[in-house]
Amino acid sequence: MTTLVEASNCLLLSTDQKKSESLWRNDPCYKFMFSLKGSMDYQSRRNDLSLAENEFMVFNPHDEHRQLAVDDHKFLVELDSAFLNEATAAISGIQADFFFAQITQKNPLVEQWVRFVQQYMLLEGEAGSVSSNVFLEHSFAQLSLLLTKSAIGTHTSDLITDPYRSIQPALIQVMASLKNDYQHAWSLDEMAAILDISKFQFAHLFKEKIGVSPYSWLQLYRLVRSQDLLLHTRRTITDIAISCGFSSIGVYNQLFKRLYGFPPSFFRQRNSN
Repeated sequence: MTTLVEASNCLLLSTDQKKSESLWRNDPCYKFMFSLKGSMDYQSRRNDLSLAENEFMVFNPHDEHRQLAVDDHKFLVELDSAFLNEATAAISGIQADFFFAQITQKNPLVEQWVRFVQQYMLLEGEAGSVSSNVFLEHSFAQLSLLLTKSAIGTHTSDLITDPYRSIQPALIQVMASLKNDYQHAWSLDEMAAILDISKFQFAHLFKEKIGVSPYSWLQLYRLVRSQDLLLHTRRTITDIAISCGFSSIGVYNQLFKRLYGFPPSFFRQRNSN
């Protein structure tokens, strides 16, 4: 079954078609991908990305990508770039266009939004109606705000953990400890000791509930903390990288460029201007 609905600034596609795409796409909008069931595999010019069930990612405008496989169902929303950036500016004060990190993510609030919209569209039927268009106009604004708050990007200065409290409250304690001492070279044993479980149990639990490995989450937190320092201090990039807990400037530059497509120096110059 395929549902395709267009509103003034956005487009929604929900389909169980499993076709692959041999050609690269280069769209002028933000593309929100969510895996309702099974897995979804994509390729960009710098990453291979696999979404497990209930995970999402966002391609930025003009990110070259192609779809390799859809295991069961694909849920896609194309968001007009001006529409999303206007929503972001309203709550963050950021006026320039921003970039989402090219990484798979998991968030309970985003999942709830997708499933609610999916159920509503099934209720409306394939043809849609005036009421569904009104519903979607408001829903797309909600999604824009949710992504601004929860999805990692160049606008991010913190990783929000409260939405996970209802799913696995114990992990909130771990993430708080990592935040409080993010410069420390944490081992998996040290993280697992906070919950008094084995490192294998801990690693599996963290990945299942949060969507990334504990170490990847820590690196992402270090990255967003570094972004604030790049924007609001004159410290050297090497100093920022080391003070944020990265083992070297090379590791920091590599992660930054893999997620955003440009190095920290470009991010600092672009936003300082």
